[in-house]
Amino acid sequence: LRNWFNEFYARDTSRKIRAVKKAQGERGKHLTVNAPYGYIKDPEDPKRWIVDEDAAEVVKQIFTMCMEGRGPSQIAKELTSRQVLTPTAYHQKQGVPTPNKPNAFPHHWYSSTVVTILERREYTGCTVNFKTYTNSIWDKKKRYNTPEQQSVFYGTHPALIAEEIFEKVQKIRQSRKRQTRAGHTSMFSGLAY
Repeated sequence: LRNWFNEFYARDTSRKIRAVKKAQGERGKHLTVNAPYGYIKDPEDPKRWIVDEDAAEVVKQIFTMCMEGRGPSQIAKELTSRQVLTPTAYHQKQGVPTPNKPNAFPHHWYSSTVVTILERREYTGCTVNFKTYTNSIWDKKKRYNTPEQQSVFYGTHPALIAEEIFEKVQKIRQSRKRQTRAGHTSMFSGLAY
């Protein structure tokens, strides 16, 4: 009986916290704990994001390289060869807490990191809330909402990338084609496996 009451209390608390977070998200407040790579929290108002010039330059270079036709793995190799710090290593160097563990190779970029940056709409100056959800307090697995279920608020912080460039990059990523070792692209690239 006592366990049942404890479970009821936990469920009630979870419901209240979800209601508060939902209300904040619907008002356009940032629901993320950490600012994305390229931004830092304003020291005077931690709920506002301001541009981190060094990291923002790297983000702009990633989008520029993608516009030039390079894929995520090519961009990752280029950043690794230039000895650019990864987002996790950069945040740790700046003393910003990060959920990721430190890597033994702070300059080794993965293509998945580049993809995450290229797909973040926040770089256009908008806040995107309700990207993920969990079913209950016992099931902690994150599930992704469809774009229709997400809430987007425009002009909430300074933009690093223009909206048109972001949309072009998304189109390029959808029609990406893999090159052979000789540098040619097969006519079946992106169509057949």
